[in-house]
Amino acid sequence: MKDRRRYRRAFAVLFAFFAALVGTAVPAGASAAVSWTEGPCGGTPGITVVADLTKFPGGKVIRRCDTGSPATAFAALADVGLSPEHGTGQGQNGPYDYLCRIDGHPTAAEDPCTGFVPDGGYWAFWVPDTAGANWTYALEGVDTYHPASGAVLGFSFGAGTASDPNAMSLTLAQAKDPNGNPPR
Repeated sequence: MKDRRRYRRAFAVLFAFFAALVGTAVPAGASAAVSWTEGPCGGTPGITVVADLTKFPGGKVIRRCDTGSPATAFAALADVGLSPEHGTGQGQNGPYDYLCRIDGHPTAAEDPCTGFVPDGGYWAFWVPDTAGANWTYALEGVDTYHPASGAVLGFSFGAGTASDPNAMSLTLAQAKDPNGNPPR
C-alpha cells in the first residue's frame, strides 16, 4: 500500500510538472515573438516589407526587415508589426478573404472590410519583376504567396484609376536601398 501511494505521489508531481510546462508553451494559433528591424534587409537574410501609406493623410512609406521566416506575405506584415486585417466578401464562387487593412488603414469608418467596392481603394500587393528591377503586381494573394529569404514585398493603396492610381510611390531600388530616402 505504501508503494502504491509513493507511485501516485510521484505520478502527481510529474503530471503537475508537465501540466505547468504545457501551460507555458505558445498556444495553438499564436506565433512566437518575431524580430524585425527598421529599414530594408539589405545583405542580411530576411524579408523586406514595404507598406506605402502615402495615400492616407500624414501617411509615409514604412520599410521593415522581417528577420524570421514568415510562411506567407500576410504573416510577414504581421511579423513586422503592421497589424494586417482580412476583409471578407461574397463573390460568384462564395465567400473570399482579402487584405483589407494595414496599420489601421483604411479605418473601419472608411471601409468596414465587407467586400470590394467598385472603383474603391484596395491594397495592391507587389513583388520584384523577373529581372529584379521593377515592381510587378503579384500573381498570388497575400495568403498564398510564400516569400523566400531575400524577398521584397510591396503594398500600396488606391483605386487603380487615373485620379487614384494604385502604384508604389517609390521604386524597387529605393525600397531596397538602406540609404535611400523614400518619399514622405
